[in-house]
Amino acid sequence: MKGICLMSGGLDSALALVKLLQAGDDVTPMFVDYNQWSLDGEFKAYRALIHWIEVQEGLDLPNAPVTVRIDWATLPEYGSDTMEGVGSVWGRSIALVGLAAMYAYTHGNDFKFVALGLHKGDVGPDCNPGVFTDGLDEVLLIATKNRLSVTLPLIDFDIEHIGRELGKIGVPWNLMYSCYWFPPCSYRSENDKYLCPGCRRKKIAMKAAGVDTDYPNLTKRTYQSLDAEETGY
Repeated sequence: MKGICLMSGGLDSALALVKLLQAGDDVTPMFVDYNQWSLDGEFKAYRALIHWIEVQEGLDLPNAPVTVRIDWATLPEYGSDTMEGVGSVWGRSIALVGLAAMYAYTHGNDFKFVALGLHKGDVGPDCNPGVFTDGLDEVLLIATKNRLSVTLPLIDFDIEHIGRELGKIGVPWNLMYSCYWFPPCSYRSENDKYLCPGCRRKKIAMKAAGVDTDYPNLTKRTYQSLDAEETGY
């Protein structure tokens, strides 16, 4: 089937894209620049992953990747660090699926699905599988007159399973970006309290794949949001 795979440059979207390609789907990878703090790291990882896939035997990327840009998301300065973008936007999955649907409508309107890397146990603020994803699929079907549905290639996978799958496929861990702190912690800490949620998940996935995850400790705590101490995000 022909569809769009939303990409962030992280573990989940990388595996989702590979799974769709292995199944023979006609996939267009899509990256959305919404001025996120992690934009540079995400976009670099996205391009690196696309290039890695393009040179792999047995993986055919049928369509050129697409980048969509939104210019409205900004935040003011805070403390000594300038935060000129936004973090993990609450409800972003709804916005990103909507953008993918708009792209599908204006580029032939023959797309059948929008794929997300949501997985079992995912408890992000806007992407908890279950009621949210069921509702999103229903809304997308209604809005597109049953042309587009939400596809979740990893919905039965937990993070350990994702790690083992990535390890078997051989996706280089250094290509995938997982840090969502500002400034980025760059997955360099042995102590979990210095890791953002994305980096913690990467550590778990790498351990499940049997990969050494020892990194030097940070000297400075970094934060993803203004209320990071209270919320843990």
